[in-house]
Amino acid sequence: MIAGAAAVLVGVSACGDSEPTTREAAAAETATTVCGMLRHWNNDIADSINGTSDAITDADDPATAPGVLRDGFDDLIRLAEGHRSEVDELVLPVSDERDRLVEELRSGADDAVAALEEERADIEDLPTIEVSEQRGALGTAFIAVERAGAVVEPAIGTYDDEELKAAFAADDGCEHVIQPF
Repeated sequence: MIAGAAAVLVGVSACGDSEPTTREAAAAETATTVCGMLRHWNNDIADSINGTSDAITDADDPATAPGVLRDGFDDLIRLAEGHRSEVDELVLPVSDERDRLVEELRSGADDAVAALEEERADIEDLPTIEVSEQRGALGTAFIAVERAGAVVEPAIGTYDDEELKAAFAADDGCEHVIQPF
């Protein structure tokens, strides 16, 4: 009797469970792929700017600091250009919003490169960074990096595909790499 009741209980509890639809599975795969890529990009950029910052503050040499900062931005630009090429190689499952999402990622990656190039141009003629000026110079550099990071974040909340929005919202890896809903 107990075994029979347990079997019925298992059968009843399984009735509410359902496998994801093909659209839901495609949306989940898209969210995981895109957010994983964006998280990787964020980590690359953060590691690079942190390394530049450390090199400047560790040396505390006003004469070499501008060159270190310029070299750091050259590295950031190369990273962002590499990220842009990753979009061209991105393979996502078929969905109603796939082309829009890829174009938004491509455009965002282009905008990130442009933002970093703009900051690089602004520091081109920087003669020195005195120790007392490091906080301001590095703060400005970090703001430029934040701007470059923000422009690559897709605005998933504006998309029409409800399964896609739900998948991005449900994926913990998407936190801080897409525009909030």
